[in-house]
Amino acid sequence: MTPPLIPGEEWRNVHELDRHHLKHLRPDAEVLAQAREGIERHRKSDLRLRLVDASGQPRRGLELRLVQERHHFVFGCSSGGTFAGEDSPNVRARNRHFVALFNGTHAKCYWDEKWHQPIETHQGHRNTSLFLAEIDWACAHGLVVRGHPLVWTVPKAIPQWVRTYAYDQQLRFMEHNLRSLIQCADGRIKLWDLVNEMLWEPSLRNLAARDWPHIESTEEMLTYMEPAMHWAREEDPDGRYVINDYGLERTYTELKGVNGPMQRRRFVELAVEMRRRGCGPDALGTQGHVGKWFPMDLAWKVFDELSEAGLPLQISEFWAGLKDHPDPAEKSEEQLRIDRARYAADYYTVAFGHPSVEHLSWWGGAEFFEREGWVTSLLYQQLHRLIREEWWSDVTLTTDGDGCLDARVFHGDYRLRWRGTDGTLHSQPVRVEPGRSQEGTLVLG
Repeated sequence: MTPPLIPGEEWRNVHELDRHHLKHLRPDAEVLAQAREGIERHRKSDLRLRLVDASGQPRRGLELRLVQERHHFVFGCSSGGTFAGEDSPNVRARNRHFVALFNGTHAKCYWDEKWHQPIETHQGHRNTSLFLAEIDWACAHGLVVRGHPLVWTVPKAIPQWVRTYAYDQQLRFMEHNLRSLIQCADGRIKLWDLVNEMLWEPSLRNLAARDWPHIESTEEMLTYMEPAMHWAREEDPDGRYVINDYGLERTYTELKGVNGPMQRRRFVELAVEMRRRGCGPDALGTQGHVGKWFPMDLAWKVFDELSEAGLPLQISEFWAGLKDHPDPAEKSEEQLRIDRARYAADYYTVAFGHPSVEHLSWWGGAEFFEREGWVTSLLYQQLHRLIREEWWSDVTLTTDGDGCLDARVFHGDYRLRWRGTDGTLHSQPVRVEPGRSQEGTLVLG
């Protein structure tokens, strides 16, 4: 007999997309072609620099190398700091591989979830050691840190002791936990999942009446989300705060009439109302992992519809489980892994090619490594070829008669390197960002 699911994980029973809603989608090849055009258009800019010497004279015929060091787009993975504090040859190798692919990770700060390093299972006994260790590890490796999550109104994530108090006091405890976490991070986290999975869960005051899928009105969701945003911005006005949810593809049609398109519409309406009230989020997060693997046009459609909120999009939790393969019959384990690597590469291409998406994080990470982390998997290798080779700029350039150089390169941080007349190697940082002029003059010593 299958044991009942923990409240908050009912989505695990969803194994199929609603096939009758998937008609009239474009072939994957057509969507991927559009995405690749989008990558060239939206993820690159024309860089034009005029190089002069200290007296202002152009440096003509100078050979330089422009080397990318970091993507502007965040390619993250939740498990970066999993082995923080451990030191062994395998862990060191695993960590080198991690930072050679990803530029972002998570620091997990669940108020109370047993297998996700809970902060305060017992009242007044707060344990932030693992949370801080993950922040330390990420900062030491120069990664963008995503704090996850500040608020999550699901039974497994609200401590039992909180629920023994009246609602007004529960709200005060929630405020204290949120403010304490932001203060604890001490400015080292600038990207937070402010509220997690509000479209499927009750408001804080309706937690005891939870009946999943629990569909609240926008007004009811804002009874706790609006103050949460104000608390967060008071503690760190420079932080970016995301609202994050799953099941925004076509799923759950038989459950209370709920389905992905309805949830996408509700999500946009929620974000618009939050902005009207002065508590708008900085981005919308979609998890993209429930049901079988998605047709690429469905992924593109989700991004298109969510972008109607006028906010950047972040894929905050993506994975591709072998058990979710849409057609696993009579396929070997090796073939399933080949198919997963191809599917992940396609999804990443579509996400990177859509103009509204700015962040993609894989949830998990064991899939990227074999033999305790020191050998990379086929999935890792496939994504590395995309992120750090195909979508990576490393070019040799020569200045023209006016001392100018031109290149079309991916957005990110670069090093411009050249040799002086005495053979000494010099370098200077260059940043190429979307939406900003990429023209300028550099004085070379």
